[in-house]
Amino acid sequence: MRDLWVSRRNGYRRRGTSVLELRELFMFGITASSINEPLQSCIYEDDAISILNKMDKLYFNTMGIKKSNDEPVIGYINSSELTKGKCGSFTHKFQLSDLISNSTPLIEVLHILREKQHVFVLSGNSVDSIITRADLQKPPVRIMLFGLITLLEMHLTHHIRKFYTDKELRTKLSPDRIEKAEHLMNMRIERNERLGFMDCLQFCDKRELVLSSDKIRNVFGFESKSAGSKILEDVESLRDKLAHSQDIVSGTTWGDIIDLSGNIEKLIQSSEEHIK
Repeated sequence: MRDLWVSRRNGYRRRGTSVLELRELFMFGITASSINEPLQSCIYEDDAISILNKMDKLYFNTMGIKKSNDEPVIGYINSSELTKGKCGSFTHKFQLSDLISNSTPLIEVLHILREKQHVFVLSGNSVDSIITRADLQKPPVRIMLFGLITLLEMHLTHHIRKFYTDKELRTKLSPDRIEKAEHLMNMRIERNERLGFMDCLQFCDKRELVLSSDKIRNVFGFESKSAGSKILEDVESLRDKLAHSQDIVSGTTWGDIIDLSGNIEKLIQSSEEHIK
């Protein structure tokens, strides 16, 4: 794993292996425009019940609203509020807190949706699209989250290598886990892959090794073994969902997922400081 961080040739840290560089990628390379959806709209004079039926068929909770077809979107309506009458009677005018730019970094969008169900996206001076929590299931968000988890796992491995010998590793793992790691190692040796026992450990093994070491727990700032276990188990669960293209929020909430992404960043930053 060291070779993924440090060049054998010149000893310099490789680009793209620090949390700062990864954050810069998410800040400038992946933005709101990568997951937004066109904002469907109606006009003031449209019949509210007809629009409600349309929204139900499209599974829309929110729709933009204009004064007329030739004018820009000036607000929105919520399906939960529509009853008899004209759509204009149910208009919510846009507030500053409802709006983001289409160049807003995706990582910021994630945290904005911690408290909101949706946010409207400005392109120039007009609102033309929307991002909802459902859009957080899309590949760009999954790539961002998986990138953070991958970098965290690299840090876990780094400190396991530093504080454990191969012999010590085996005293902390169950016979079943050791057997599975050795089986994988032998398979890779048969394919002429130069990997050692530690390279064949799974995330659950690394979690156990990290939590078994006071020194490594201190590196990551875990307040206790149980607190560290809770965070790393949540990380592993999210990692598995991402790896198998499953519903990210199944069994949890978006608030928990977004908080977890922030905790992953903090763990990596704590490790980075220790490495420096």
